[in-house]
Amino acid sequence: MKPFTSHIPNAVTLLNLLSGAVAMMLASGGHTGTAPYFILLAAVFDFLDGLVARWLGVHSSIGEQLDSLADMVSFGLAPAFLLFQHLRYIQPVHGEMLSLNNLPVSTWLGLGVPFLITLCAALRLARFNTDVRQKESFIGVPTPAAALFFATILLIYYQQEDGQPVELFNSSWFWWALAAVFSGLMLAPVKMFSLKFQHLRWQNNQIRYVFVVISVFLLVSLQAVALPLIILWYIILSIVYHIFDKKFRRL
Repeated sequence: MKPFTSHIPNAVTLLNLLSGAVAMMLASGGHTGTAPYFILLAAVFDFLDGLVARWLGVHSSIGEQLDSLADMVSFGLAPAFLLFQHLRYIQPVHGEMLSLNNLPVSTWLGLGVPFLITLCAALRLARFNTDVRQKESFIGVPTPAAALFFATILLIYYQQEDGQPVELFNSSWFWWALAAVFSGLMLAPVKMFSLKFQHLRWQNNQIRYVFVVISVFLLVSLQAVALPLIILWYIILSIVYHIFDKKFRRL
């Protein structure tokens, strides 16, 4: 019989899954300003489950599969559903949720664009589970990173105190373009560095330290607005590193 401690990482993973489910529940009730917090919370649990597993020295194939299933809900479906609700909110009249009754096909197609994120997240996670090259780095933008981008940018949109959002954020085309770009980035054959430190020495951790320093600077100077920018900074830094370091040393 397995010791009790072996189940703790899986319990943390289930909290990730629960957070994603709560995010969708809140979004379905029109609480689009609160739902992103639970996607952020899911990301915290997603980080902690691996950390706890390493700390306790436990590992299981069930845990790996459970982690992907939780990620599919919290980072594949939840952000897409939140964006779907946001598109309903901004059209046709900002401030009134668009009714789903008797909509033309063109409107349904527009509302369905966010679910490209869900489809590509499923492919991204399936590839990750079967690709031995992604044990210490990633190929394509990690699903949690894409989800956090949408969660943080929508969080900023709905939490503005002055009630005057950037007009671009009220454009369906803007969100359609972002959904398409991030869906493509999740499947793009571009290596992205892992944020996990195997040790604290500068050697082989240079890119991580550069990322952390700039990210802290953005947080201090821009506060909440920095959150989606940090995700973009991670993507840009990874792409630049991939271009200028063709050997892509094992990180």
